[in-house]
Amino acid sequence: MKKSLLFLMAIIIISVTGCGETQETFNGQNGKSLNKDNIHIAYVAMSTSSPHGLINEKYNIFADELAKSGIKVKLTTTRSLDNVYPMMDNENSPDFVYLPHSAFTTYVTKTSKFGGSDKYAIVAGSLDLSDVELVTRPEIKSLKDLDGKKVGISNLRYTDEFQLNKLLATVGLKTKSMGGTVEVIWDDIVSMTSQNYEKGLYDAVVVFNTDNRSLALKKVPGSNYQKLFPGDLYDGLHPRIWMVAKKELIKSYPELVKEVLKAHILSDDKAKAERDELPALNRKVYLDYFKEKGADLSDKHPIEKYEERWKLPRITYDPNVEFITGLFEYLDKNGLAEEMSLTDFVQSTPLNEVLEDMGRLEVKE
Repeated sequence: MKKSLLFLMAIIIISVTGCGETQETFNGQNGKSLNKDNIHIAYVAMSTSSPHGLINEKYNIFADELAKSGIKVKLTTTRSLDNVYPMMDNENSPDFVYLPHSAFTTYVTKTSKFGGSDKYAIVAGSLDLSDVELVTRPEIKSLKDLDGKKVGISNLRYTDEFQLNKLLATVGLKTKSMGGTVEVIWDDIVSMTSQNYEKGLYDAVVVFNTDNRSLALKKVPGSNYQKLFPGDLYDGLHPRIWMVAKKELIKSYPELVKEVLKAHILSDDKAKAERDELPALNRKVYLDYFKEKGADLSDKHPIEKYEERWKLPRITYDPNVEFITGLFEYLDKNGLAEEMSLTDFVQSTPLNEVLEDMGRLEVKE
């Protein structure tokens, strides 16, 4: 009888207090407990997606690590700015997003017609790549010939103009926004940029990935192209995808953010160790997205295409603060960062704290 009574009391205590693991582990700085038991992590399904997102489609590293603290993980994908930005703006917005550098920069400046806010900051790197290129008309024989000319860029990709200025600086030129003579014209969508290039409205266009380059070359046969960065700048590669997190989480629940960052680093290890699996995972994620929309793109996306694209990228958790600082200075000079500071843009301290705890080399602050 005594044993039954004690057992009943124990059940009552548990039912009143709850399991408590989430609240005990992640009490916020303001004393407020985390009011949910799941974390939403999203990434973009594109031709070279986040390796950390991809590897978790198979190995569930985030789910396994966060389960130790009583947290469930929801991993989702989407694509296109008209889907990505609204996803980040709604009331059920992801806590963490693996986002292309150009998309994040435009989003936080709140200048895109698709949406934007100041809710997120960069907390880690994901993928370094150099797939942004400058395509010039046949009559443009050298970069110096762009003096006084027009360059088309799509989607308000401010990172592209920042990088373009790095390239122009090698011949003493700048874009008009930076006090120079090269005029940048912004288009809403990529296809419009290529069409205007074909019509002769631009002397050059900035493109990303080989598909868009091929389209531009087809539009104007005889065009030339080159990487947007000089080969020795940032080792020839630059941040292509960052991991961003809600600033409210960073501020109020730093231990939770650090748990996610630890899983991110472990995912980095796994992605590097299983790099050969990434092309097939990437292709599946990309095709599955369109399959859900009723489109079969498998014929246009053979596995060889993804194997080729995954030869160059660098898998990393380093956000490259040197690059980010230069980009922020460009935004500030153009009046796009008036309500932001650099720490609103990037916060690398949580990542370094985790790296220190794991006995690893810290990234540059």
